[in-house]
Amino acid sequence: MSLTAYSAGSVGRMNNLINADNRLYHFGFILGLNMMDFNPTNAAVVYQKSPDAEEEIWFGEDVRMSPGFTVGIISDLRIFSWLNLRFCPQLYFNERCLQFRDSEGNITPKGDFSIQSNIMEFPLDLKIRGQRKNNYRPYLLAGVAMTLDMGRDAEAPIMLKQIDYGVEFGLGCDFYLPYFKLAPEFKIYLGLGDVLERDRPEIADYTDLKYTNTLSKLTSRLFILSFNFE
Repeated sequence: MSLTAYSAGSVGRMNNLINADNRLYHFGFILGLNMMDFNPTNAAVVYQKSPDAEEEIWFGEDVRMSPGFTVGIISDLRIFSWLNLRFCPQLYFNERCLQFRDSEGNITPKGDFSIQSNIMEFPLDLKIRGQRKNNYRPYLLAGVAMTLDMGRDAEAPIMLKQIDYGVEFGLGCDFYLPYFKLAPEFKIYLGLGDVLERDRPEIADYTDLKYTNTLSKLTSRLFILSFNFE
């Protein structure tokens, strides 16, 4: 009787996927949510509609964040027992919003500018893994990434460049289930380049260029909560 009870208890404490971390490479997929916004730097440029008109100074700011959808694939290469190299292309669907005000706080008559963003990200990350404890293992993530914006509107008052680059970092935890690993992960992408397109020969209304000129630099930020299935 005692031997039976001991065996049952031992089976209950057995680790799942005991050889999962010994594979040289493996693949998986990603589902998740994202939040996007901008980090604008204002130029404080003075405008005059005509020589007799009063001077105007406009300021731009990011005013709204909304949740979007994320999907991607995982390619993972084991370098050491505690270090993996990962290439995980992901597609982000979301929108961002800019608002412009004058020096007196009045919003531009055109209101807020909603910018659709369908972004493909190509990150190359290092996954630094902690020690496994039973059926979970925490990790840190850091790397570089290039993004490709596939939702640009050439006639919009604000248009973004197609290509951006930046750094990213995050953390997560691998949970070893009977048939696969599930890893909740939180990651932040910080764009380093100016994503504001300034060469606008095709813009519909040239007076809208004042909104572009209001900003001396516009960088991207992405906040991603994902669930990795490996």
